[in-house]
Amino acid sequence: MDLDVYDGEFLTLLGPSGSGKTTVLRMIAGFEKPDAGTIELAGTDVTRMPPYARDVNTVFQDYALFPHMSVIDNIEYGLRVKKVAKPERVERARQALADVRLEGFGDRAPSALSGGQRQRVALARALVNRPRVLLLDEPLGALDLKLREQMQVELKEIQREVGITFVFVTHDQDEALTMSDRIAVFNEGRIEQIGTPLEVYEHPATVFVAGFVGTSNLLRDDVALAVLGRSGIWSVRPEKIRVTKGILTAGAGVHAVPGTVREVIYVGMSTRYVVDLDAGGSLMAVAQNSQSDLGDAATRRGDRVTLSWNSEHEYSLG
Repeated sequence: MDLDVYDGEFLTLLGPSGSGKTTVLRMIAGFEKPDAGTIELAGTDVTRMPPYARDVNTVFQDYALFPHMSVIDNIEYGLRVKKVAKPERVERARQALADVRLEGFGDRAPSALSGGQRQRVALARALVNRPRVLLLDEPLGALDLKLREQMQVELKEIQREVGITFVFVTHDQDEALTMSDRIAVFNEGRIEQIGTPLEVYEHPATVFVAGFVGTSNLLRDDVALAVLGRSGIWSVRPEKIRVTKGILTAGAGVHAVPGTVREVIYVGMSTRYVVDLDAGGSLMAVAQNSQSDLGDAATRRGDRVTLSWNSEHEYSLG
């Protein structure tokens, strides 16, 4: 692969388990050696440099904090190894604590902190060394959903404030879309697409990206020809599709497809409709639950409906 990481950006390596994203992160860190090619940091070839000689730090999922040390001692540890004078060490450690919004927590033991607080201490310990690049290997994976969502926002804010390049590994699509300046989507050791969250989600480059980043409907071959008047493979996101009761005719620039509701799935903020098309195949549509009375949603199973969407929301995948 050929990957450029821009100075000061939040780049996420997104992909399923075994797709190669952690291997790439470990090569940047120096824990793995590439069989061929080079790794450059700010124009310097670091391919054969040991990890400690590279201007990068890594934050792991399990925090790797020393349980017998206080929070402030954990953060200072790397500076102590580098023989930084104690006054500067203390000042930089306290500033790192402030950067991760943990002022006043320096004297506590890691065991006295919540999972989110321990994650922020691990982040502060990495930031205190002022690396040019911070590598994060699924650092939020051990947190519960509510805390993980909170930390996603905080981590992006911290990155923006400190201005350090973050390279973040995750298999969570929502996490990648929430935090990233750019996303590199991995599949079987290759990058299938790289771009902003908007580009990757709204304009998937391949069938894999369309299916892995969010949910996408695929119209193929005979069904695509019957519905769109064109063969090939086309992607339409579920939230772009409107569900209307009865059979309607399409207007200019709009595709309208008749079908029968097979399944209705209530998921809190929205309802998903799986509709079997008269032309063959099925599509999923998502409607936001903006009404106060949703008691009749389940009764729509078996309804004859029309699915419609603007043609500008179709994307060719080959």
